[in-house]
Amino acid sequence: MAATKLTKHHLINVPGGFVTLDVYGQEGEGGIPALYIHGGPGGNKKSFQPMAERIADDRTVYLYDQIGCDDKSHTGEESLWVPERYVEELNAVIAAIGAPKIHLIGRSWGAYLAARHLLETPDSPAISATMISPLFSTKIWIADAKQRLAELGEGRLTEVEICEHEHHFDGYRYREIMAEYDANFRYRLKTVERPGHMSTPLKPKSGSGMNVYHYMWGPSEFTCDGVLKDLDITEAVRGIRIAVLFICGEFDQVRQPTCEYYRSLIPGSRMAIIPDASQTSYLEQPNIFYWTLRNFYECF
Repeated sequence: MAATKLTKHHLINVPGGFVTLDVYGQEGEGGIPALYIHGGPGGNKKSFQPMAERIADDRTVYLYDQIGCDDKSHTGEESLWVPERYVEELNAVIAAIGAPKIHLIGRSWGAYLAARHLLETPDSPAISATMISPLFSTKIWIADAKQRLAELGEGRLTEVEICEHEHHFDGYRYREIMAEYDANFRYRLKTVERPGHMSTPLKPKSGSGMNVYHYMWGPSEFTCDGVLKDLDITEAVRGIRIAVLFICGEFDQVRQPTCEYYRSLIPGSRMAIIPDASQTSYLEQPNIFYWTLRNFYECF
């Protein structure tokens, strides 16, 4: 087994607590560094680690778990679980890194945080943003999810909507449909045995992370009744003025027409569709994902 490229950790004070910043590669060496911002809310950095190690051959890569998403930085204060505080946290992490230039890589909710940072920080050192399966609008996200549910077969969408109407999310059938949805559009289990697949699985959310997820989002990817139920920055992202690469999988939760719509909002932005992959394309098709990202970075 190859040695990890993890070289050090930094503890960074952020509003409400602290986060641990993992450093892959040697700081100050190689190309412009990259910062990965995980999804969720309530997710974690673990699944991106194999890709971070690969990218670290060329540049330093930074990863961190957002506050409340792991046991070390656990906080039970729901008042902190709001978008504005997570944007402030990202700002603090970028400031602590202190690089004059940096690439941002945001997945799902992480793409939202990256967009908010760029829109609200005119002097940001970020020169590019890679938006993986971005969340810019909860309404659009749910519409995509309901379309994907319908693709699973007759009756899935109807069953889910009945559960939503009755606010019954703990039943066997709802959870069974949720598992089927995840296995097709969030992390395609059928790709695990494919040659080249990254061995690290999609790490489940921690107990604290699940609390954050349920409070901010809801019971599943296709049902949102939390803090983010009215989230929408689609018009605002027109103001992003740096290079942007959108990435989504062929079978992503974020459907190709949605990704194309987001791309059309930002002048000069690009889009890549990763074949036979879902929302975790960097695990399912690591070679294609890596070279897509590397070719993008060669423009800088």
